[in-house]
Amino acid sequence: MTHLGPIASVLIVAMNFVDFPGPTIAAETGSLDRLRHKALELVNRERQEHGLPLLSLGPALNEAAQSHAKDMLQRKYYAHSSPEGDTVADRYTNAGGSRWHVTAENIARCQGCPVPPTEERVERLHRGWMDSPPHRENILRRGLDRFGFGIIADSGEALYAVQTFAGTGTPREMQAGRASPVTEAEEQTALALQPINRERRANGREPLRADPALVRAASNVVPRGSQDTADLDVQGRLSDVLPADASPNWRSWTAIVGRCGGCGTEPTDADIRYFVSQWLEDPGYRTRLLSRDLTHFGLALQANGDGLKTASAVLGQRR
Repeated sequence: MTHLGPIASVLIVAMNFVDFPGPTIAAETGSLDRLRHKALELVNRERQEHGLPLLSLGPALNEAAQSHAKDMLQRKYYAHSSPEGDTVADRYTNAGGSRWHVTAENIARCQGCPVPPTEERVERLHRGWMDSPPHRENILRRGLDRFGFGIIADSGEALYAVQTFAGTGTPREMQAGRASPVTEAEEQTALALQPINRERRANGREPLRADPALVRAASNVVPRGSQDTADLDVQGRLSDVLPADASPNWRSWTAIVGRCGGCGTEPTDADIRYFVSQWLEDPGYRTRLLSRDLTHFGLALQANGDGLKTASAVLGQRR
């Protein structure tokens, strides 16, 4: 399963194994710390071979992985979501992880596996995950920097193993796997206007024009440092963020704000393409972007450095 912050894309990835049963004893984890480091070593070996950044163990991910493995064993289910509907993202944030990170999870079950779990068993589980395309995709995913592992076994039931992953993610709408940083609001505005005005022309509308006052207003719609908590209903803030000497020049104005979790650490051209495409697909936002009455436009894209990006657009009609 992969979860991209508040915008989710779910991929179910689970494995089943069968081994010869042994004597029935209580549930065991084996030497959990050693098994976790072995699991991390195997994952990082694969990532290094593919030129990807190495991962480090994360306490929140370890807790999320072990709690899920234990819960599946105790309540006799096998799924990425608990019976109550909790996902890997829920377990990660409940353990103290950031809600703006992308998260992913691989799970495996082995019926009749020897108890306690060993490093050899972890290696066999890893080979099984790597031989399965969706599990392999999680192990080799970009935008990750932390890893967690949990395992528990009861020969009277089964062995359950869980890999968890998290990181700040990567920008959406990357072209050829690449994205270029775009830090200045004026350049961000110019990039956003290209697809917007293309759509306006296709619908018989005059193109919007960039306006410095609206660019400054867009930069202030969501206060810096409070992106993760700011109310996205910003319409009432517009009179406060427009420059005082600029307000009399406008007959009307409106704002659009969007967020993206698990989207990387710095503003890029790919993010602007993503936000604009999402706005144009939303009926309410599309109506604003294609309004005949609105004439000018400003945009600002902010990143909090921990996976969250916020795009703010202000549109206005000059007097």
